[in-house]
Amino acid sequence: MTTLRLPQEAAELTVRAAAAMLTVFAAFVAVKMGAQIGFGLVLLLCFFALAVLGFLLAPHWTIALMIPLFAFIPAAKVFVSPAIGPLKDIVALAAIVAAVAVLVLERSHGRTRPALDRWVLLSVGLLLGLYVVNVGGGHGLAWAQGLRLMAEPFLLLVVGLTLDKAARTLRFAGVSLILTAAVAAGYGLVQQAVGKWALVGWGYSFTSQVRSYNGHLRSFGTFDDPFAYAAFILFGLAALIFLRRRGTVPLALFSLFLLGLAVSYVRTAALILVALGGLWLARKGFGSSSLLVIAAAAAAMGAILVTAAGATQTQTYATGSSTLTLNGRTSAWKAALGRPSEWPFGRGVGAVGTAAYRTSYTLVPGPNVKPASRAVDSGYLATITDVGLFGVAVLLALFGRLLVLAYDGIRRGRDAAWFAAAMIIVLMLDAVTRSSFTGFPTAFLGLLLIGVALAAASEADRSPAPPLAP
Repeated sequence: MTTLRLPQEAAELTVRAAAAMLTVFAAFVAVKMGAQIGFGLVLLLCFFALAVLGFLLAPHWTIALMIPLFAFIPAAKVFVSPAIGPLKDIVALAAIVAAVAVLVLERSHGRTRPALDRWVLLSVGLLLGLYVVNVGGGHGLAWAQGLRLMAEPFLLLVVGLTLDKAARTLRFAGVSLILTAAVAAGYGLVQQAVGKWALVGWGYSFTSQVRSYNGHLRSFGTFDDPFAYAAFILFGLAALIFLRRRGTVPLALFSLFLLGLAVSYVRTAALILVALGGLWLARKGFGSSSLLVIAAAAAAMGAILVTAAGATQTQTYATGSSTLTLNGRTSAWKAALGRPSEWPFGRGVGAVGTAAYRTSYTLVPGPNVKPASRAVDSGYLATITDVGLFGVAVLLALFGRLLVLAYDGIRRGRDAAWFAAAMIIVLMLDAVTRSSFTGFPTAFLGLLLIGVALAAASEADRSPAPPLAP
């Protein structure tokens, strides 16, 4: 008898079966709810489906468009509607679904992604596993918010390592990042020209976006705060320095970026700029000098994390019996570590920080939402608070592995690897004084582009060598 064989592979059948089940479920919900399903929901589902197809079929265009979309969402929440905020989660979920589909189909054909390093996957899985288990706390709304805030950007790192056409995607993404950062920097200069009262008249708020430093307005561009604005401009600088060649236009953009950084009045941005300068020296062949410059910048940022308790900000959060300023590191360490028994696995996901704040609203913040009662304004301290010293050790191991992969690409002469190293340095140093590992859009775009850059460096190694000239 002839053996019956299905025309598709098992993984392809799995994808099709899942799509069929979702279709049946959607039809069931439509029958049950009837006219209660609004046209807006249909549009969101169509947008999600198109985004998934975009990441699968044209990731270079999709990611290039994703960069300005994410950069302009904070401004759109002011000028259009706060309800536009969850659009980022839809796009991120579409990217993750596309990456899962690629991995399933690749595995069905017995192939693996060379850029998808197993140690990176293990570190990401272990870190997110600690957030899922949440040894230090329960599994309420704060835990769900904390898990989402950490999972989305780190899964986007895996997406960047997974999607096809990495080198082409990086070329498109580099141009998009530079142009978007230029628009953000230009808008920051416009904000200086019009002043804080005009900005409040436009719809911005003194309690949210409009801040000052020694009587000077801190420009925030298209973002919610000057710190995210400065980090994004540093991303643009990294792309401009390590992905573009010299010329009049890059020099003009470089000057624009420096002016944009200056009007943010983010002091730590100067140290990150010094570290980028050290990496540029390394690219020019000054290895010893570059190591000294980068080490000095890292040491200065570490000193800020540990000792800068006297700094003040316009907004403070209470931490038990003491008061914690946004840059008050001594109180921040106390808030993060808690009791000695809580040091290994933390105080629980969402106990302190952004996730605790997010529990006060459902989809978007309402007009009467107050800031969190406790906050830790450092990515490393926030991780310690959530999942303890063990969790921050896994996080540092992950970034250490990413740096090793970038160094391997640098030794092979890949520009993409230089850019990946620059993005890693910016993200790690920025996290000293800000919750950069969960911050939007810097964490989302930064980790995604790091993955794309490392995949592009790996892809260049597998490309066939050009034929020898006769």
